[in-house]
Amino acid sequence: MHPFRFGLTSTGASGPWLPFARRVESLGFSTLQVPQHFSMASVPPVVALAMAAGATESLRVGTLVLDNEAAHPAVVARDAAWLARETGGRFELGIGAGWLAADHTMLGGTWRDAAERVDRLAEALELIRACWAGSASHDGTHYTLSDLPSGTATDGPPPVLVGGGGARVLALAARHADIVGIAPIMRTGRIGRAAARTTTRDLVAEKAARVRATADRPVELQVTVTAVIDGDDTARLERTAATFDVSPDRVRGLPSVLVGSTAEIADTLRARREETGISYISVNEGVLERIAPVVAALAGT
Repeated sequence: MHPFRFGLTSTGASGPWLPFARRVESLGFSTLQVPQHFSMASVPPVVALAMAAGATESLRVGTLVLDNEAAHPAVVARDAAWLARETGGRFELGIGAGWLAADHTMLGGTWRDAAERVDRLAEALELIRACWAGSASHDGTHYTLSDLPSGTATDGPPPVLVGGGGARVLALAARHADIVGIAPIMRTGRIGRAAARTTTRDLVAEKAARVRATADRPVELQVTVTAVIDGDDTARLERTAATFDVSPDRVRGLPSVLVGSTAEIADTLRARREETGISYISVNEGVLERIAPVVAALAGT
């Protein structure tokens, strides 16, 4: 069982970036994470993470997650190898099949169907690993590479996080990733009730068990918490219950929701880890101060 780690996911909305990164480090978070979107306001992931690593001493930095449709895998492999070297091994490469069509259509790009995106992610993961191993060419179904320049091969590749909610992506993650992020199924291309209902307690426990059974080595399991709620906030509990299509008394069991005091939340996370193996918890920057006491109590235990 992995010790608890906490990631803080930010788009840069919390103020000046470097002081914010140092604040995240001082509060005991393991990782500062940045998503990749073009259709939403956000800091550029690779640039922002490189700057954050340079401004901190032990804070890990990671993408949560890169959209595989946004760049050739060899470019991703090169950037990740460089960040891993220059940060002293503090970079985590999170990558997924992509779920937001607007990130591509707004730029005039092609938005492929989900099955093809997953196929492309599978080939991309193999190609990224091959680049890190020094392979200079690739002639696959979806990607071609000739005469890879030096600088991409590395003896210390970063850990790879693959996030997803569907069976095919999770199976792929179990085979290729060091960290598996259990996420909603985003077939609709937007965050909403349909996606939320794919992250109920039973479904997440089932997905976690499937990942552990499929992987041929120990993998770290990650989940993103989208809400932290005070136990007496009845109105918010009811709204959250409606979103997930569960009764209010079942909100406390939702893996992407934390309810209660610091001690209650800590107990909840311990119980969830015992049940599912999930030990890596990412939260949005909006709950930084609220979750900080939980991080102080659990990080590294």
